[in-house]
Amino acid sequence: MVARQGIAALLALGITFGLFYLMQYLISMGSERGADIRKGQVIEFVRLKRDTSTQTRKRELPKKEKPPEPPPPPELQMSQNDAPDANSMAIAAPDLSAGPDLGSGPNLGAPSDSDSVPLVRVPPQYPIRAAERGIEGWVVLSFTITATGTVENPRVLDAQPKRIFDRAAIRALKKWKYRPRIVDGTAIARVEEVRLTFDLDDL
Repeated sequence: MVARQGIAALLALGITFGLFYLMQYLISMGSERGADIRKGQVIEFVRLKRDTSTQTRKRELPKKEKPPEPPPPPELQMSQNDAPDANSMAIAAPDLSAGPDLGSGPNLGAPSDSDSVPLVRVPPQYPIRAAERGIEGWVVLSFTITATGTVENPRVLDAQPKRIFDRAAIRALKKWKYRPRIVDGTAIARVEEVRLTFDLDDL
């Protein structure tokens, strides 16, 4: 047993020394090879400058030719027969004796009476729930047209079906504009009624 251990120790030492020797040999070969590489020729690149002369071109603007002079205007000769006569230039003055009847009072020529006329009518928006359910109907409303042409006090008089289209009808009616009614030259308020229909075919 001791003899085997001794033999194994000797072999291990021999292998270790052999490896160290091999490593030292490889290192020495690498240093010599690097020295040979460093001793190689070095090539230097030198860029030669060539003498070049730049030539500048002179650009001359073309000469502008003078436009030809316009010919003189022809002479007009007028004879005495062409001179206007004082009688021919007389203009008949309008007869102001039969003027329009402007009436009297502060509103001269203004119409005495005229009825209210709609100027802007905004259609109502169809309620989404009613459209999804396929519900159609109508709403009758009463409202006041003010002296300035706006709509006030809209209220529902009748509807079919009930309370489905009331809010949409009132919202649309408040956006309407009218030319107010004129009585004796003065704008006055008046109450009117209107019926708004809600039809799915109009969507």
